[in-house]
Amino acid sequence: MISFRAVRIGTILFLLAGFAFTSTSALAYWREVNTLKDVQVTTIGSPVEIIVTDLNQGNESLRLVPINYAISVGDVERIELYYNVGVSRELLNEVELHINAVDVLINDSSTYSHLVSITIMGQSDSAVLNLFKDTLLITIVIELTEPIDNAEAIELGLDLDLINVEDSVVAYETINGQNISFILELELVQKEVIN
Repeated sequence: MISFRAVRIGTILFLLAGFAFTSTSALAYWREVNTLKDVQVTTIGSPVEIIVTDLNQGNESLRLVPINYAISVGDVERIELYYNVGVSRELLNEVELHINAVDVLINDSSTYSHLVSITIMGQSDSAVLNLFKDTLLITIVIELTEPIDNAEAIELGLDLDLINVEDSVVAYETINGQNISFILELELVQKEVIN
């Protein structure tokens, strides 16, 4: 016959094993969202030389995760990209540089692109910059918002305004380990002359 003490010890060991399994599963929940960078310059109409220099190295091994989910080496809650953008000297103080982040995709799909936040020079999705010197350092910050559905918001007591997907598990399974891509549009616009 099994003693009561053996049953208690067995139950505690079972609960500890279950806790260890669910903890590692929860911590691994947001791993493997990858980023790639690719710079292409397209000139339409009369060519004006915009020189873009990619200053990013080593971001290929980083995994973008939502805030508070960076738990292992390589996990980051934000990725910062840096580019030097320059124009010919004769255009300085005559044009503004308009920058827009468009066509945000996760694994070539826009279904969950609203979960990707792109900030350009501290402004959301776009920026207008004055060109007052030959080269301007552009900073782009990419962050990922945690998918939250109605059931999760109610269960965790979250504000219902935080709901951003119909099913958070399906959203996670769709974006986990996938590449995030976007197009960075650069346009020079003539400044208005003030008399």
